[in-house]
Amino acid sequence: MRCSLFFCSVCASSITIAQQPPTVNIIPQPVSTTIGSGSFVPSSATTITFDTTALKDEAAFLGDALHATTDLHMRSSLGNPSDKNIIRLSLQKGTNGIPEGYTLLISAGRIDIIGTDQAGVFHGIGSLLQLARMEQQGSTSFPCLTITDHPRFPWRGMHLDVSRHFFPVEFVKRYIDLMARYKMNVFHWHLTDDQGWRIEIKKYPKLTKVGAWRSGSEFGPYSDRSFDSTRYGGFYTQDQIRDVIEYATARHVTIVPEIEMPGHSLAALAAYPELSCTGGPFEVVKGWGVFDDVFCPKDSTFTFLENVLTEVMDLFPGEYIHIGGDECSKTRWKTCADCQALMKKEGLKDEGELQSYFVQRIEKFVNSKRLRPDLSGGRKIIGWDEILEGGLAPNAAVMSWRGTEGGVAAAKQKHNVVMTPGTHCYFDHYQGDPAVEPLAIGGYTTLQKVYGYEPVPEELDSAEAQYILGAQGNVWTEYITTPEQAEYMALPRMIALAEVLWSPKASRNETDFVRRLESEFANLDAMGMHYSKSLYNVGYSMRGSKKRGQLNVDLTRTPGLGDIRFTVDGSEPCDTSKQYFSTIEQRGNATIKAAMFSGVKKMGNTTALKLDFDLGTGRVITTDPPPSEKYNTGGPFTLIDGVSAQARRVSTQWLGWTSPQVTITVDIGSEQSLTHIGIGALEERYSWIHPPSEVNIATSSDGKTFSDIETVRPPTDAHGRIEYGSDKAASARYVRFIVKSHGKIEDGFAGAGNMPWTFLDEIHIR
Repeated sequence: MRCSLFFCSVCASSITIAQQPPTVNIIPQPVSTTIGSGSFVPSSATTITFDTTALKDEAAFLGDALHATTDLHMRSSLGNPSDKNIIRLSLQKGTNGIPEGYTLLISAGRIDIIGTDQAGVFHGIGSLLQLARMEQQGSTSFPCLTITDHPRFPWRGMHLDVSRHFFPVEFVKRYIDLMARYKMNVFHWHLTDDQGWRIEIKKYPKLTKVGAWRSGSEFGPYSDRSFDSTRYGGFYTQDQIRDVIEYATARHVTIVPEIEMPGHSLAALAAYPELSCTGGPFEVVKGWGVFDDVFCPKDSTFTFLENVLTEVMDLFPGEYIHIGGDECSKTRWKTCADCQALMKKEGLKDEGELQSYFVQRIEKFVNSKRLRPDLSGGRKIIGWDEILEGGLAPNAAVMSWRGTEGGVAAAKQKHNVVMTPGTHCYFDHYQGDPAVEPLAIGGYTTLQKVYGYEPVPEELDSAEAQYILGAQGNVWTEYITTPEQAEYMALPRMIALAEVLWSPKASRNETDFVRRLESEFANLDAMGMHYSKSLYNVGYSMRGSKKRGQLNVDLTRTPGLGDIRFTVDGSEPCDTSKQYFSTIEQRGNATIKAAMFSGVKKMGNTTALKLDFDLGTGRVITTDPPPSEKYNTGGPFTLIDGVSAQARRVSTQWLGWTSPQVTITVDIGSEQSLTHIGIGALEERYSWIHPPSEVNIATSSDGKTFSDIETVRPPTDAHGRIEYGSDKAASARYVRFIVKSHGKIEDGFAGAGNMPWTFLDEIHIR
């Protein structure tokens, strides 16, 4: 195992001037750290020893890393030739009894890294390298201390989608290096989807000859539906796959490959259309979304998939194979003679049970394959939480992405679960103000939100909680086109999640984490990493006031990182602008701009908040039912807070419902002559967000008896943000909106059969 260039650069860049007492900036935070006095200073006479040949590779890795840090060539040897001036690697099962655990002992004369297993020793090496510091005379030292450490969860994962956009082997290795630095240990490699098949399968060469290439790609906001005509694609040969697996294994990272089925399969069907219900022809898809043509559950399809999975399992040595299972349209199955005959033969009541039959049949095949020839246990499948529908396969693990509900249900059925809810673990979402961030798929997941995530749902008791293996961050790449952008979207949220999954819950401290993260930014800079500094951005929240028609604006910052300076006239804030101490009270139009400063240095981007007042702004509002907990930032007041949602959607600007009907009432305080009443809604069907079928607008003088003004329906070509408004004159104090959904999502759209989301934003009353 060689030390990668990544780790060499990390070691060199993590050196800081020695301080007393030493500052320990290890990420993730160890379980226990006891600071001693003095330091260990390595020299050319220092020897790296290891007490078993099983640690030979770890010793070589450490030697390469220390050479990069100190420019010293340290020899390594099996055994313990001396008790001083050594760095000793050893295994001791009783260290803490927890896999991947280690003890790091640094004294003035020697360093001991004692691991429960090889992975534990490797993690101890990682902590040691983060401790390197530069003395005044130019030598490197390590502070004397004792660390006892082990992970909280066994599954600490990161995902990378290479189907929508393809990433070269060199970047995949760099991604794995990042994971290893922060003690993450599962790399979920999303290799196939509608937009590209990325893994060579010897038995089916057309999967890469045809399925790995598309004739163009979608670009820009999804609602624009814009496409180029540039041929795009790529795939990994089996030799490249083996190379990446070897690289990851050396860093104690397990790779879980994902081969999508039965849906998200158009790249495969373009190559082998006979595996579909209709026979095609098909093309590898240019755009993003969910499509009706999926694998047909007939014998020839299962033969194909079993042959594919056999080659996949021959390559990947890990326990789990991810089979997708998400967003599978049932449209073709409903009219397919083969599918209907199979349902009748197997006694399946609907297409949901047919999907369960599909998953369970694949599971039986995967379970029949041994993990290793010397082990009796078979391989296991893991899939997205849709595999719960129609009945969960007997031995399957579930990846809970549509919230926590799937994870809770699976754990209560005694199935292993990896938590990856979109609300906290989707790193393709915005992490800062969309106005200054790269175009993203949507959502709003800040660094602080990730760090505050708790993987074990509170609905589970202690016995059920044991089935929560851990969590992972997902990087879907519809809107991520380059390695640099992938790094930017992953960092530093990956680092926050790494600490959530490794460190004890009780010791989690955001202020201390941010202190250590700021130190880590210098290392990321030295490595040439691209990362977001959104933690330096100013946040805001809106509140109503007892003074009706007034908005109270609260500005927020990451504690301890600087001061907020702001203006209310739209001018750019500087270090001499007014400093924020308490709530900003506004009763009229304004453009508030705020930024964080450390002295005269601006630390992040400027946050701009445009407030447009009308008769409803800051008044009294009720909604029945209330918005969904998932999309309820600011509560109903968000609809009258003077801020309209922008083209780039984030959850702080939209409220969401899955109800058939929503009733919204605004009390504007007194009888007024009205010339315009309107409310904004969103159409983004790819994200299950459908425009209301109609909005009834009514007014009242007493809040009890309402008169209809107009019922507004969306235009036939509606997309993006839609205004449901009426310009009919009225005199009223109360305005009511009855917003009606279309009902369950129709076949052919993402989420078919589920209730759509209704997203609403600012109400305008003039």
